[in-house]
Amino acid sequence: MNDSIPGARLLADFFTSVSPRLFAELEQCGSLAGADRATAEREWRAVALHACIRGVVADGPPAESAANMVDTFHDRVLAELAAEGEQAAWRTRLAERYAEYDGVARTLGQKGAALVPAAISRACARHVGAQDTRGLAEAMAPLLEALADGAAATVASLNATRLPPLEGLRRVTARLDAAGITWAVGASGLLASLGLVDQVNDWDVQVETDPEALREMYADLPHVFHGNGGCHADWKLAFEAERTELIPRFAFFVPGGVVRVGMRVCGTWRGLPMASPEGWACAYGIMGLLDEPALRARRMERSERLFAWLSEHGTDAARVEELLREPLPDSLATRLATLPRK
Repeated sequence: MNDSIPGARLLADFFTSVSPRLFAELEQCGSLAGADRATAEREWRAVALHACIRGVVADGPPAESAANMVDTFHDRVLAELAAEGEQAAWRTRLAERYAEYDGVARTLGQKGAALVPAAISRACARHVGAQDTRGLAEAMAPLLEALADGAAATVASLNATRLPPLEGLRRVTARLDAAGITWAVGASGLLASLGLVDQVNDWDVQVETDPEALREMYADLPHVFHGNGGCHADWKLAFEAERTELIPRFAFFVPGGVVRVGMRVCGTWRGLPMASPEGWACAYGIMGLLDEPALRARRMERSERLFAWLSEHGTDAARVEELLREPLPDSLATRLATLPRK
């Protein structure tokens, strides 16, 4: 067995320590009533393994290094789960379940990413044969999401990127998901997803929703509401305990009027929807020109990082055209217009 891939070892250790405890939770809460225990445990292991891999490759198809890690992770886990003569049957069964669960995720697509754990839970519950299939699926969904998040965090611990806990972000965005409100992570979280910074202090989340409606939605969750001011023409709900800020209708006052940086989901990273690098390059540029003087240099430096990344990777033409219709400062409009398109 290849022990030269530390991520595989850490991931296997995470799975073998956490997965049995979560299965025990399902048993203790009565969700598996009526099911054959051996069948239930076998199906749980398959869906739990899939959740771990989903967390690791949430950004898209795995690169060769990630694929090698996943293969080695499987080797280590199967050596724990089954005798050598039974491992071929296990691999066949896993391939069938993975194909099914991957199909569920593909059907929902990027916009439905938040619904994937519940949908996969329903598919798995049908295989288990419990008396209350719906109840089992509802109990299973948050456990699968915890496995996916934990697997992603385990692998992320191998690099230097430092992130705030995901639990707080999930606590805030779960309400957006339940209300059918699309959201996306911007600011330093976006830069980290592109490899441009190695530390995220808090989660900045864009939403295209009336700020007063958000205040009502979070009336029972402690936060501070910030109105617009300075160059900021938007609002902000700051959740200190969750280290998360919601930014409804991201916008800036500029000499030519108001620049609105609409939210666009442009990809995923560690299972999180990510905002537009074009939009945030312009947003940081505006802040670099017009924000409080003490903050301008840092804002402009981040704008430069994003513009450099876009210069190398190309821009989305429709997104650029949308931004150029706004009254951007001339220097930013010229910079944006001259970037290469994908």
